[in-house]
Amino acid sequence: MPAIRDSVYSLRFTVYSFLLCTSLHCAGQVSSSSASVTKILFVLDASGSMKGTWQGKSKFDLAKEILVQTIDSISASTPNVEFALRLMGHQYPRSENNCADTKLEVGFSKNNSSLIAEELSHVTPQGQTPIAFSLEQSLNDFGNDSLSTNAIILITDGEETCSGNLCGLAEKFEEKRIALKPYIVGLGLSDSLKKKFECIGTFYDVQSETSFGSVLNVVISRVLNRTSSQINLLDAYEKPTETNVEVTLYDHYSGKVRYNFVHTMNAKGNPDTLFPDPKGRYDLEVHTFPPVTKKNIQLVQGIHNTIAVDAPQEILDLQIEGTVQASFTNVQCLVRQEGHHEILNAQDLNTSQRYLAGKYDLEILTLPRIEYYDVELEQGKSTVIKIPLNGTLTVNPPEPGVAQLFLQDGNNLVKVIDYYKINAPKSISVQPGKYLVVFRPDKGKQSSKTRLVPVTVSAGKTMTIKL
Repeated sequence: MPAIRDSVYSLRFTVYSFLLCTSLHCAGQVSSSSASVTKILFVLDASGSMKGTWQGKSKFDLAKEILVQTIDSISASTPNVEFALRLMGHQYPRSENNCADTKLEVGFSKNNSSLIAEELSHVTPQGQTPIAFSLEQSLNDFGNDSLSTNAIILITDGEETCSGNLCGLAEKFEEKRIALKPYIVGLGLSDSLKKKFECIGTFYDVQSETSFGSVLNVVISRVLNRTSSQINLLDAYEKPTETNVEVTLYDHYSGKVRYNFVHTMNAKGNPDTLFPDPKGRYDLEVHTFPPVTKKNIQLVQGIHNTIAVDAPQEILDLQIEGTVQASFTNVQCLVRQEGHHEILNAQDLNTSQRYLAGKYDLEILTLPRIEYYDVELEQGKSTVIKIPLNGTLTVNPPEPGVAQLFLQDGNNLVKVIDYYKINAPKSISVQPGKYLVVFRPDKGKQSSKTRLVPVTVSAGKTMTIKL
């Protein structure tokens, strides 16, 4: 291959690297397997402006040398890469103003630098610069291989001349879950030209052959390197110490689940490295109590991405005092965020559960119910709530009748249970306290026959009363 002369640094051109997705690959887990092949499509500007010379050589000839040498170098070191070539502005003279002048001249294959060089040797720059149209057409060049990693690198010396809307194209690609993030590398670009491309990428100015090679290597490495990520669940001190919680990644546009996994720390105490598909955008949900979400996440291909989410958690420990009775087996506590009506969780007694740091209202489903308000869970402080051990009250009616049980709360009576029709002994577990049993026999059905029986229930004790 001809050597790239020192004059290459003066070439005024721009390189755009577009990372795209030809189809959405969904999986139940964040896979660590790599794609079967990497496909890199070069879209080369062969419009009339590329005939311009710089220090005795045309910009198009210099671009050809760079392109072919790059393909040679990558093919020698990375065998699992396929290249293709699309040209624009090469089939019709500029005077015809043909804004559909683009064509895939060399399809994807490996080690095809000589084929691409041969094709370029017959090309004479002459036409318009339909950048947006060429990029949109290039999506059809990759086929239907959903496992491949695909990229487009556009080489041009100037701006769109066919009124193409690159910002609109970027939005269209996003809607199709195509990640379009260009690296714009160029010489001598005016500030006004740079502003036209602000919606789709970041600019780098090349001042020498060495700096161009370095920037281009960064672009290529982004394509060839695996995309990894980690999710940092931050505690109250903004440290990524929270873990062991389920996480879901949804497709941002369709809302469909793409990945489910349990957040885990590795052997070094850092969040696990994950390998989600970098194509498209994600919505993240961390299934804490209450859940934490982060919307519209876009991964940068070829690097390690860190996604940080505030998720400080602390433990709520619900304990029963004394010896646990079988009657407590199914007793639960309804947990709500402070001031909210929605039930956040139903936690069993004698268990511990993590919640986001904050204030909560608790409703414990004993008889009678126990309520706590504004219980604050603070980072680093486990909160313990102790519930008195139930006692057992057995009510033995001498004859069929109607009965209710009331808690004596000072001068107030609070109904605990309505036995309604009772004709045999009935035992229930209730909290320690002073109660009143109200009973009226069915025989005669007169209010004057109502009987009031006070009773005191102690923790862990059984009390039997005859009505």
